[in-house]
Amino acid sequence: MYTWFHSITSLLVPLLDGIHTVTRDWGLAVIGLTLCVKAALFYFNMLAARQQVRSASMQPKLKELKERLANVPEQLPTEMFKLYRDYRIRPFQSIAALLLQLPVLMGMYGLFLTHGSAMTSILVPWAANLAMADPHHLIPIATAGLSFILALIPLTEAAIQPSLAGMNRWMLALIVALLPLLFMWRSPVALGLYWMTGTLFGLMERGFYRTGWGKRLLAK
Repeated sequence: MYTWFHSITSLLVPLLDGIHTVTRDWGLAVIGLTLCVKAALFYFNMLAARQQVRSASMQPKLKELKERLANVPEQLPTEMFKLYRDYRIRPFQSIAALLLQLPVLMGMYGLFLTHGSAMTSILVPWAANLAMADPHHLIPIATAGLSFILALIPLTEAAIQPSLAGMNRWMLALIVALLPLLFMWRSPVALGLYWMTGTLFGLMERGFYRTGWGKRLLAK
């Protein structure tokens, strides 16, 4: 399936080569490439984060609306539309970042599968090259652990959905952790480095959104 994203792979190759000329290590080059990709997608991730915060702040009003119109359900869609408009909820923005990252991920998969056999790194000395799967599965396990932690940390305390409180958050975190574990188990080790670095970047984003500047960005 990654062949569908060959054009993305062809764009990533010279970028990765350029970073490698600076780092002189393919593992560090993969990390550098990941940071470039995440920085390019930061704006779209921020839009999705705003939607998450707005949606959480809207929940009490939405609950009140559903209770008030329980006997006249035909009015509920119209009133919900007004509520979404008042809170500037745009569902597409919540998935835009995900939709943009999927082709990049598949492009990365193609890049590392086709070019990774010539790449080695001091970061993963137990792997003969970056195209092979992690023989000890250390990177997939580490990525799953980081993903679990990331899923437990809300953007802000106000962004916690009532439906995702308590045990539901732990279950969601487990599901989120299983995704990279299963996907990376037999994938190129370089893709694991990409995913793990991206997850660390996500943790840094969570920290940023707790600063004054980050809070102001989310509140816009």
